[in-house]
Amino acid sequence: MFAGCPMDVEALDEHHHLPYDLPDDAQIVTIEHARSHLDSARDILMVLQAMGEEAHDLTNELELLLDLYEMSHSHVAQVAEHLGRLVRQWQGLVDDLNAMGARIVSMDPGRLEWYGVVDRQMALFSWTVGEEDIEWYYRMEEGFPARKPLIEA
Repeated sequence: MFAGCPMDVEALDEHHHLPYDLPDDAQIVTIEHARSHLDSARDILMVLQAMGEEAHDLTNELELLLDLYEMSHSHVAQVAEHLGRLVRQWQGLVDDLNAMGARIVSMDPGRLEWYGVVDRQMALFSWTVGEEDIEWYYRMEEGFPARKPLIEA
């Protein structure tokens, strides 16, 4: 059912048409590849969730400061620089996820997906916070509500 890792579009049924184009940086991976990166991807997602909260707080603080001070004020510049560093770290962590073939679908609840092939058709391996393993998939044309158990032959 699943080939080596990463996969190529040649693993797809030649008559299967994708409902939408994959992103340029998308990787098609095996379930084994996705599972081997789940722990790292889960950890990154948790860090990103915390960073998102911190970025939200910093943005609110920056808005309040700008009501009181000019943009050139040292405290405004400090908060803005901190927010900028946070955004750069965020981008680096998202790049790390992309390098694993994972993509964030939702921050709350946390949900990750990997492009893969199931029965020679394009699918998304799906994991949500609270699940022990990647045990679900859905076809691109069906969407998340149509998740099915991933039962390997």
